[in-house]
Amino acid sequence: MADLIEPFAGDVAEIAADRLIRHFGTLAHALAATPEQLASALEGNRRLAVSIVAARTLFEAGLRERVSREPVSVSNPAFRKYLRFLIAGSATERLHATFLARDCGYIADEQIADGTTGEVQANLRRLLGRAFDLGAHGIILAHNHPSQSAEPSVDDIALTRTIAQLTKSVGIQLLDHLIVGGKDIVSMRQRGLI
Repeated sequence: MADLIEPFAGDVAEIAADRLIRHFGTLAHALAATPEQLASALEGNRRLAVSIVAARTLFEAGLRERVSREPVSVSNPAFRKYLRFLIAGSATERLHATFLARDCGYIADEQIADGTTGEVQANLRRLLGRAFDLGAHGIILAHNHPSQSAEPSVDDIALTRTIAQLTKSVGIQLLDHLIVGGKDIVSMRQRGLI
């Protein structure tokens, strides 16, 4: 990790890397941290925390640009890589939505909810509100399991079915709900759970 942050950290790269690993445990958790969490782990070094967040944001923008250039497909490795980057490293469950046009063209994507280490509650009002605001015809949901297991829980299945019925009733299709666990991604549509 020290080599990765050396361009931002300079002479304190070894110390900063050690602090980040001790605090977060993994590089993925460090990269998913907020600027405040990073600054705390770096013992108040806000400049380095801001630099790490800026690098992460730049990388994320590059991945998003790749995804947005063509119709979005849950089987596209670039889309899966993007989702893994966004949510796989989080220590808490995060629900993410990708909003699509009628032809599955990318419109936007954003985090809809942040939960605990074992669950996330969908804010259905926010989800539908954003879909209407954006004129979306389809949605792909994704959430992570910090446990590293990509297997959908009973609650995941029930929530997904509720969202699918709700979106269908207002003319928006829930195309899939992906569970990201470590390096694995499970499609609830492919499993026949939607």
